[in-house]
Amino acid sequence: MEPNHTLEYDYLADDRQERAILLHMVLSLLVGMLLGAGGALLSYGPPLIHSIYEPYAYILFVVVVGRTAVGFGWAALTSALATFGPLISLLAATIFESGANLLNLTSRGPGVALGSNGSTMNLTVAVLATFGVLAYLSKRRDIWGDLACGVLAGIVAIDGLDKTLRGGPEYVRGFWPWDTLLVAAFVAALLLILRQGKPLARCALVALTVLSTAFVFAVGV
Repeated sequence: MEPNHTLEYDYLADDRQERAILLHMVLSLLVGMLLGAGGALLSYGPPLIHSIYEPYAYILFVVVVGRTAVGFGWAALTSALATFGPLISLLAATIFESGANLLNLTSRGPGVALGSNGSTMNLTVAVLATFGVLAYLSKRRDIWGDLACGVLAGIVAIDGLDKTLRGGPEYVRGFWPWDTLLVAAFVAALLLILRQGKPLARCALVALTVLSTAFVFAVGV
């Protein structure tokens, strides 16, 4: 009786996939922790550099994690791990810092910034993890993929808008014009990398709609 090589091949393929998923999860957490440690160190440097690193380094990492996930459920799980990684490092850094504030994703002077309350923490974790899920959904080649990509880029642009508008709660002095242009380039890169061809225009339109809506509410029109 000849051995069933098909079953053996399927078993090995499943084993490799499970190992890859496990490695993806572990790296999502560990690299996130390293990024958080970097953010904690940069919080003592120039505020403009810190305001670019945090949150955009975390956003980029979560997007990569979500985009490379093998399924929707894994995208949600690994994106959450990638979000908790920086959070763990920044929370650990507050042991040595009094009066700190990350969780609203702003830099308000030297030192680690950890947000004001548990609600802010929960909202930040949820938003960052959602970026990973949206990045995964952007792989779809239909209108839902266009929508996911556009909403992702639009929300990232909103953060840059909040830091640019004088008088707002997220305003960072000196963010305009160079840091604002960096954020705009980052948003454009997200659109170009996550979506190519004709869908790119639809994604850009969705992103512009999200940003315009936020701007209207911000200026009180």
